[in-house]
Amino acid sequence: MANILETFTVNSLQLGKAFKIDLAEGLDTVHLDFMEAQWAPAMKRQYDLALLDFFQLPVSEQTLEKEIETLAKFDVQDHHWVWRKKCAIAPGHKGRIFSLLNASEVEAAMMLLVGKSSRHPSTSLPLVYVDFVAIAPWNRKAFQSPRRFRNLGTIMIGAAVELSRTLGWDGRCGLHSLPQSVGFYRHIGMRDFGLDPAKPLLRYFEFDAPAAQKFRK
Repeated sequence: MANILETFTVNSLQLGKAFKIDLAEGLDTVHLDFMEAQWAPAMKRQYDLALLDFFQLPVSEQTLEKEIETLAKFDVQDHHWVWRKKCAIAPGHKGRIFSLLNASEVEAAMMLLVGKSSRHPSTSLPLVYVDFVAIAPWNRKAFQSPRRFRNLGTIMIGAAVELSRTLGWDGRCGLHSLPQSVGFYRHIGMRDFGLDPAKPLLRYFEFDAPAAQKFRK
């Protein structure tokens, strides 16, 4: 059952008014049904547009790097994520699911893993790892302008930092960034460890304790 942790007031440029958005731990069946009925079709349409764009390129340019670049341009690199499945497997992988709820509508979702270790060369302290984070299609500028809500990613990363803090890990958290999000993670102060050989074309980022504290202020 989704447990509400905190409520935020978020302005909508699209709708011209403010909304109360709840940060919750968990996703109920009604929320997963909503994501499958509303998120999935929008993601499928956008993914089809991305494929059309990619296959219109000369064959010589249809490389893996260009495909990833195209998916990033259309913001659909997570088109294949199935949140019902993620919720089912999370407990067995030390995972915890968080969400941003607008009444019965899901505006963002995230899966965190606890107990991973820092990659900082001088420490192997535990941290919270952001395994998956996604915002609803209508909150992505590649899908529509103006977006319904902005800055939801900041709220979600803040939830990861807060979980780390409550676990006694001083806000330390890490993640692998999709290409289109690299600038965001640099902007909020996460350390860029560069491309990860184990995850081609993905860069690894971390908040250490001082950076996490600065982010929370």
